[in-house]
Amino acid sequence: MRHVAIVLLALTATAHAEDEDAYFASFPKLAVAAGMTGHGGRLDDRPESGLGAVLEVDYGRGRWQYLAEGSLGTSTVQRTMTTSEGGMRSRGALGMRWLARQFIPFDPLGIELYLRGTAGLEHFRWASDQETRPDLTLGMSFATRAFRRGVFTRIDVDMVFARGDTGVAAGVVLGW
Repeated sequence: MRHVAIVLLALTATAHAEDEDAYFASFPKLAVAAGMTGHGGRLDDRPESGLGAVLEVDYGRGRWQYLAEGSLGTSTVQRTMTTSEGGMRSRGALGMRWLARQFIPFDPLGIELYLRGTAGLEHFRWASDQETRPDLTLGMSFATRAFRRGVFTRIDVDMVFARGDTGVAAGVVLGW
């Protein structure tokens, strides 16, 4: 009898989780976004920061969105206490985004909270040096989405983890 109760409990919990997804307006099947991103952190124990452009292609499936993103921007690294060197930073990544919360104040507009993670590869190039390293990001996004037009704006805030160094990245994108 105890096993029957456990099986029934498991089935109702699963059914409830599936029903919850029905209350969310799912991600569009295909989306493209472009915007600006900024980052800051440490690179081999030296401060490094920069700004740049980001381009992203997304594939949506229910409350999940799979993404491929690329960015190109500036990179300024502090070489000594009084000198810094400017250069370029490029990054490519694959990741996932999960629609955690959604508020629809009126039908064509939604305000959303996403949790996201990516695995990527960064390449830094300065006049005197260059470096390539893998990274992982974990973060959250806040978005507004117009359901009928398919247009959205999003603010991303991520923690970046790379070879013993951590940093922060943030960006604003407009997509359709």
